[in-house]
Amino acid sequence: METAAYYYMPLFKPGAFVHLGSSRETVSHVVVRRNALMVYLVGHESPVHPDTLTVAPTAFHLTRMPDRA
Repeated sequence: METAAYYYMPLFKPGAFVHLGSSRETVSHVVVRRNALMVYLVGHESPVHPDTLTVAPTAFHLTRMPDRA
């Protein structure tokens, strides 16, 4: 099988730790509304744009997996 290609991208999911400025926050939930991704943080009422957050990137690799019998 070929070598897998790895892609690194931020993954905003409930419970993930992110940095907003110098404070460490926890993701409550994520909403996609009108083609815009907004991240809600625990203890905050208003959503935050993901570009203002810092999160460690998650590695994804793309390979075809054989069908299971």
